[in-house]
Amino acid sequence: MSISPIRTGRRAALPAIFLAGALLASACGGPPGQGTYPVRDIQIIVPYPAGSSIDTTTRALAEVINDQGTLGKRVQVVNREGGAGSVGTTATLNAKPDGYTVGVLPDGPLTLVPHTEEVSYDPENISVLNEVTISPVLFVVPEDSPYRDLGDLIDAAKARPGTITLGEGPLNYAVPAEKFEQLTDTRFQHIAFDGDQATTTALLGDNLDVGVMQLAGAFAQLRSGKVRALAIASAERTDLAPDIPTFREQDVALEWEAYNVVVAPPELPGAVATKLSDVFGSAVRSEAFTKAARDLGLVVSGAGGAAAEKRLTDKSAAAADLLAPAQ
Repeated sequence: MSISPIRTGRRAALPAIFLAGALLASACGGPPGQGTYPVRDIQIIVPYPAGSSIDTTTRALAEVINDQGTLGKRVQVVNREGGAGSVGTTATLNAKPDGYTVGVLPDGPLTLVPHTEEVSYDPENISVLNEVTISPVLFVVPEDSPYRDLGDLIDAAKARPGTITLGEGPLNYAVPAEKFEQLTDTRFQHIAFDGDQATTTALLGDNLDVGVMQLAGAFAQLRSGKVRALAIASAERTDLAPDIPTFREQDVALEWEAYNVVVAPPELPGAVATKLSDVFGSAVRSEAFTKAARDLGLVVSGAGGAAAEKRLTDKSAAAADLLAPAQ
């Protein structure tokens, strides 16, 4: 039996109004009764201290987002350092999936660390929103080093196995260092450093033969001529340092890059994820952010969530065999 719309009157119209409101709120990314997302400021967690490279990059990104104003609320950077990035990564991925906590994270805690230790988050169950920057890995030597290219280094390493010092440390350096040895049938004396600054100090003091570093970490010293790069582990040369040949150009099939990505907890509502991805993507592609990133020696990516997630998955798989023995 059908009911005439005239006879239902206001009493029957109210549920329809509430339903329409709920659908509208859902479409805007907010639960019924909580308004259009976002209704308050959003925190961006950075898992390293203030002043670090990723912190500087993220603050430049946040400034662009706030200046653009398309989000409707402000974003605020919160530093949660510790555990080689695991503290901030845990805080990001275990937060409530409501769109008010996101993280700008290096890929290491997502692609490498879970292969070597127990973590308090699931690296395969996350909301990947954007890829922000790329930093290829380099082999760097002091300016007066006798090694002019990879061929010189490989020949010397084969002639004197285990004697040439190779500075690495974090997994994003240790893995390509080991892969290089496998590909070239060489063996080096590995020395672990906490990061690029410590490696640079050792290189400048002639206390290290070769340093494994990111382009961003070596950028200033490369431009000053105090160090030289033997090879860059990107698929092609980068216009930030066009004179540095790739490993593949020198017959070593090594590609290895570090990524900074925007992620959120799993099960983020689709409309919220879309809005955040659009806002962050627009900021990454902006002229202001591009200049800030390039000044730091970072390659601007801007890849969307699906492409960024695939890159993380592929890198994790590539590292699995090398890191498995350390489990």
